[in-house]
Amino acid sequence: MKLKIIDRYIAQELFMPFISGVLAFTTILSGSTILFQLVGDAIKYSIPLSSLLLLIILKLPYVIALSIPMATLFSTISVFGRLGNDLEILALRAHGVSISRLLIPVVIIGICISLVNLWFNEEVVPKSSTTARNLFLSFRDSDTPSIQTNINVTEYKDKLPYRIINVQEKEGVNLKNITVAEYETGSLIRLIRSKTGKWITEGGWEFYNGIMHIFPQNNPKHISIIEFEKELINIELRPADLINRNKNIEEMNRKEVIDKINFIKKTGQDPIKLIMDYHMKVSIAFSSLIYCILGACMGLKPHRSSSSVGIGLSLLIIFGYIILMSIGMGFGLSRILPPILAAWFPNIIIGLFSITLIRKLATQ
Repeated sequence: MKLKIIDRYIAQELFMPFISGVLAFTTILSGSTILFQLVGDAIKYSIPLSSLLLLIILKLPYVIALSIPMATLFSTISVFGRLGNDLEILALRAHGVSISRLLIPVVIIGICISLVNLWFNEEVVPKSSTTARNLFLSFRDSDTPSIQTNINVTEYKDKLPYRIINVQEKEGVNLKNITVAEYETGSLIRLIRSKTGKWITEGGWEFYNGIMHIFPQNNPKHISIIEFEKELINIELRPADLINRNKNIEEMNRKEVIDKINFIKKTGQDPIKLIMDYHMKVSIAFSSLIYCILGACMGLKPHRSSSSVGIGLSLLIIFGYIILMSIGMGFGLSRILPPILAAWFPNIIIGLFSITLIRKLATQ
């Protein structure tokens, strides 16, 4: 079914303010977050100009992902504010078009933007952020000692993890406090813990003073336990491959976050922060939908329409959203609320507020 004229009109009116908002908020966030830090790092670690520009470009997708919900809010406030001041909304309502009907294209656009932003955060942001971090570390660590701590490496086969390695400390070819978990079709088949290990020139790793657990798939109850003083472990990774691969949350997609949560659970630690981050990836992406509805409602309220008013009102609402997000994070980390509910706390509160506004506007 083709969109009606009013739906196409609202979509067309929202397009340019949305693009302008993305550019404006990306510029503001880039200048206030990544730019000054990267310039300082470039001076400190003697990063050449070409590499600095590449780092800025690689950091932009993360900033754009943050800017999209803000731009959605700005565009809906600006467009509906202008439509209200130009009496176009009044004319439409006089012809029997309800507030709820006006919001249908807004909701559809909000869902589309949210889904695109979710995909962008899953596919583009992790890859660009990881590449940026590796490039930066290549300059930062070039003149520093080769000691690295808390290294996590996950190897995949057929899109399933088949080996997870944790090394508490690495210096050159020497390792300390090593844990290796090996899987087959998703089931744990071997767990190795060793106090020390090193790379041998013939190829392979020798582990010392460790213990090995073997879990047969055909007989899960029969677990073999082998203690050893020296054991040659067949791991194809070379010392250069065992770099510190601890990723920040923006460097991981949701599948990688789940893998890390499961790994942390196996080590006996509490992964509640990562669980919150996992749910917030979706919650923040779908804040665009909430912002669309709220922005339209705020735009319909009488106020002087201008870009400065739109940006100011957007920043005020975003500040409120950040406060609610912090409260929700606190509720989740302290387990007052389930993680998924805590992550969606700001969306729920603002969504309920938007519904109240819609009902109030509908009666005017």
